[in-house]
Amino acid sequence: LSECLFFSFKRCTMSMAAFRPTLQQTMLRIKDPKISIPFYEKNFGMKLIHWISFPQWNFAVYFLEKQAEGQVSPSCTLEKATVESEKYLNNMEGACLELTHNFGSETNADFKVWNGNTGRDAGKPGDANYADEPAVRGFGHIAFNMDDVYAATETLLANGVKFQKKPDEGKMKGLAFALDPDGYWIELVRRSPVFPGPGNYFNLSQTMMRVKDGPKSVEFYQKQLGMTLLRSLDFPQWGFSLYFLVSATQEELEAAFNKQTPEVIAEAGGSWANFDPNKPNEMTKVLWNVCLELTYNHGTEKDPNFTVHNGNTDPQGFGHIGFLVDNLPEACGAMEKAGVSFKKKESDGNMRGIAFAYDPDGYWVELIDRKATFAGICANY
Repeated sequence: LSECLFFSFKRCTMSMAAFRPTLQQTMLRIKDPKISIPFYEKNFGMKLIHWISFPQWNFAVYFLEKQAEGQVSPSCTLEKATVESEKYLNNMEGACLELTHNFGSETNADFKVWNGNTGRDAGKPGDANYADEPAVRGFGHIAFNMDDVYAATETLLANGVKFQKKPDEGKMKGLAFALDPDGYWIELVRRSPVFPGPGNYFNLSQTMMRVKDGPKSVEFYQKQLGMTLLRSLDFPQWGFSLYFLVSATQEELEAAFNKQTPEVIAEAGGSWANFDPNKPNEMTKVLWNVCLELTYNHGTEKDPNFTVHNGNTDPQGFGHIGFLVDNLPEACGAMEKAGVSFKKKESDGNMRGIAFAYDPDGYWVELIDRKATFAGICANY
């Protein structure tokens, strides 16, 4: 398994390079933007960078980015978004949260999102996370990195944030899971102290999704979306593996490699040119970029009845991840020739400039043209 993934790492990451695909978003459905947006702004230092209202389809979407200290973007408030803020969104170098609000949900006492962590595979009836549906969980959580998980936990608790797990609870010490207003899990992960300054206290660091066949999914995101495998962790004693992939330039990756401790650099081969994702490294702890974490339980790839819940049938919560690309029609054409299936092609429906592909597990992967605009279609700019 490890040798296969290392070979794939070296061979496949540039296959979509002509279209410059980069991870840009994780979409979560929410109940009330007037609660969720201030939550992420106050507690994690995120910034509203754009929003789009579609009253004809009864929903709006809001985009929040955790910017590095000193980073600037066009003005955007809950009262006003602009073509300039849209251009920033569709050409951003990092990744953001997309919060989707269906009008009226904020006053619906029965409205509740699925947080991704309850299901029939989460234990037995009576267990805290057991539920009749879905049969198999899919999306798991988002995460923020910080220098000190314990200090961050105390600050969040003082702000009234609820927790699924505190750092010293359970078997895995030193990491925590906070809860957002809709009950989504937010993992708190310790990073290396390489981002000084109060504006860099947190960085949005990962989106976790469960997959049926780990190596197959890793190859898809490398070959079709140009991601780089940073870390492959196998736990045969517990029957699962974790894979961390990132959208990053070779310059970013080499700079991050050199921020690791000397001991880790030596163990990892001494230079980025010798990097092996199967060897211990600190790459996820020294990069600002958001990673995709794929969780794979060994043996599920052989089960014909195993299908993860992609979040877009009941129960709903997580919706999709998204990538920016150049020349969307040609990018879709290249993916289709490679055997990728589509939920929506660029020319389908009322929205141009976006498409939705399926990954190997049926997760929706949005593709957004960097030149796309909803001006004239949306109601707010």
